[in-house]
Amino acid sequence: MADQRNNNPPPRQHLLTPAPGHQPQGEGLVERKTPVAVPLWHIVPRMAGYGVVLFIVWAVLTIMFPNVFTRSSERAVVNSPVSLVTSPVEGIVMKQMVAAGQPFMANQPLMIVQNPNIDRSLFVDLTGKKLDNQQRYDSAKARLESNRRLLAATDSDLQRYNSAAQREHAARVRALEARVAVAKAQEDQQQEVVNRNQNMQWAGAVSEAYTNASRYQLSMLSNAKAAAKAELDNAVGVSEAARNKVYASSTDGPSASLAQRRQVLNAENAQLTAELEQLETYGKEVDKLLAAEQERIDRLSNLEIRSTESGTIEDLIAQPGMRVAAGATLARASNCSQTRVVAVFPRGLSDSLLPGARLNVHVDGLPTPLPASVAEILPRAPDGDQARYFVPFPPIEKNEIYVIAKLNRPLGNLPDKPASGVVPAAAAGQQASSGHCGMGRWARVTLNQSWLGQLRASLS
Repeated sequence: MADQRNNNPPPRQHLLTPAPGHQPQGEGLVERKTPVAVPLWHIVPRMAGYGVVLFIVWAVLTIMFPNVFTRSSERAVVNSPVSLVTSPVEGIVMKQMVAAGQPFMANQPLMIVQNPNIDRSLFVDLTGKKLDNQQRYDSAKARLESNRRLLAATDSDLQRYNSAAQREHAARVRALEARVAVAKAQEDQQQEVVNRNQNMQWAGAVSEAYTNASRYQLSMLSNAKAAAKAELDNAVGVSEAARNKVYASSTDGPSASLAQRRQVLNAENAQLTAELEQLETYGKEVDKLLAAEQERIDRLSNLEIRSTESGTIEDLIAQPGMRVAAGATLARASNCSQTRVVAVFPRGLSDSLLPGARLNVHVDGLPTPLPASVAEILPRAPDGDQARYFVPFPPIEKNEIYVIAKLNRPLGNLPDKPASGVVPAAAAGQQASSGHCGMGRWARVTLNQSWLGQLRASLS
């Protein structure tokens, strides 16, 4: 076998002939291979396969971790809540003070609605109460005037009767005083007779019986004097009582009747005076209610329709000359300070889209994004909820939610011409009507959070 190995011929070496003018480097000659060009149609299928794999991987990761790979929404529209201008009464629209597209201030008259068939039952009822109260007032006032005249006549009669009674009392007192004086003089005279008879009896000129007879006459005169004195005291007391309006004798009977009548008239006059004051107060209250009701009727007959908030008239539903029912909508208005952005996000981002979360809104036509925050999250938006906004919401699919974003500052008016760019097909009709406050313009809403922060939040 060693011989066989030795008998094998040496391997053949291919010597390359150098090109003219080329000097080989080194002592040995090196064999060079010419590169073979690969055709392009061999590379295309391979690259397509890689692209399909990458797309599948990206789709799977996007489905599994939407809150990591999805940060923005391309389906977002600038919107604004609808402020309805309604009529509280039925009637005919007579005048329009603010045209469509014009702004208005709070409590500014917008329209005038005339209602000739307004309910006036309360006004008629109050008018009837006022007339009835006026009749009662006039009757009470007439009775009071009559009582006052009767009281004046009663006072005059009472004064005359009192004067006559006082004169009669004075005459009686004087007569009784004279009677008492006569009785006293007779008593004194008889006392002298008794004293003289007593002296004569002591002298033995007359008997004791004669002296006792004179004493008896003295006692009779003393009793008569005492009776006259009692009558005088009674007459003086009655006179003093009559002067103090206390009528105790038969002579003061007419005065007592007149005094009692005067008291009754005074009490009745006091009651009538209080009744007049009450009727007058009630009349003033009824007048106030009548004035308020008349003002209400005048106001509702030609009612000025106002809005409690400022804004801009977007479209007029009721034109001048139209008849509207109570509660009917006359116009729809918007307020740029309440501009919202309605965006569609995947339901998996609910944890990152809590109320108050910061957003960036790229409105079509504006070069810079606008800061915003999440105001409301709607799992779905039925027609009733969408009717509260001017622009219809973007369409929603399964596992998606609506996010209502509130701009940090009012958007204001935007130029009518939208910015150049690709507009979604579903927004073509809305984009053409954009203008005031940017309503109807499409936007892109992005979470104001880094990719790393979203990844940490999703992992946590």
